Amino acid sequence: MRPNNELQMLLQVARLYYERDMTQQEIAGRLNITRQKVSRLLLAARADGIVQITINDPTPGNPGLVNKLCKAFNLDHAVLVSGSSLDAETLRTSIGLAAADYLYETLQDGEMIGIGWGRTLSEVIGSLRSDRTVSIHVVPMVGGVGEMAPSFQVNEITRHLAKAFGGTYRYLYAPVFTQNLETWKAIMETSEVQQVASQWPLLDRALVGVGHVRFQQISSMFFGDYISSDALAQLEAKGAVGDICGRFFDQDGQPVSLDIGVIGVGLEQLCRIKNVTAVAGGPEKVPALLGALRGGYIKILVTDTSTANALIDQA
Repeated sequence: MRPNNELQMLLQVARLYYERDMTQQEIAGRLNITRQKVSRLLLAARADGIVQITINDPTPGNPGLVNKLCKAFNLDHAVLVSGSSLDAETLRTSIGLAAADYLYETLQDGEMIGIGWGRTLSEVIGSLRSDRTVSIHVVPMVGGVGEMAPSFQVNEITRHLAKAFGGTYRYLYAPVFTQNLETWKAIMETSEVQQVASQWPLLDRALVGVGHVRFQQISSMFFGDYISSDALAQLEAKGAVGDICGRFFDQDGQPVSLDIGVIGVGLEQLCRIKNVTAVAGGPEKVPALLGALRGGYIKILVTDTSTANALIDQA
């Protein structure tokens, strides 16, 4: 318990901010403290339960569309957000928030979770609340890609997910792609990779993004510096439309193999995980999502209503 004088300060700051609509700077001047202290006190008031914030979403749910989507693709569950009139960045944020809430509500003690990468997945991790402790263990399901954006630094995504719930995690120090198959074999045989890969069959759930392929470009991942031009040409020639954890597939969900090494969970392994939650949306992701759904790689989908309708139309 906090001392009474500290509790009274928390209450006073909270009331001035939330009931009187005073700014943090105005509160600081009134109470003769710094604005930084006001900010810390407001955070403490929320952490102690003095302030509880409830957000009532005025947008109607769409259980009918959820049911159609689940029935069309044999999904266990779907979470939909409004997808109309949103730019790509706002849409990713909206999907990320919805997926973060789903994780918060459904994670169970003792679960081992595999994690992929991607911009929408990064939004999920950045939107997680940290006021619930769950004894999870988080494992990367794909190697890294050097100097790419933070949303594709899988070890950091792994750490942030585990940290949000007070769980544990394991890093994977290996590249996702190797141009030389002998190099790939040597990396796969290291004890570091073997220890992580041995946990993939034990996963209780996986959280993944879905990448899409177009005209020898992997537009959401910028893999051009990591996959040779010959391999990119193979992707186009073989009709690849998307990937999960660096594993490519065509519009029917059939795996598309390349003459390169991939350090990541296989699509067959992915199918054996009971709960694979994919987070993706937007018109450009429809072909990739169709392939992933037809391949049976996804059990739960968090997306937007516009994408859901497009998927159902093409089912």
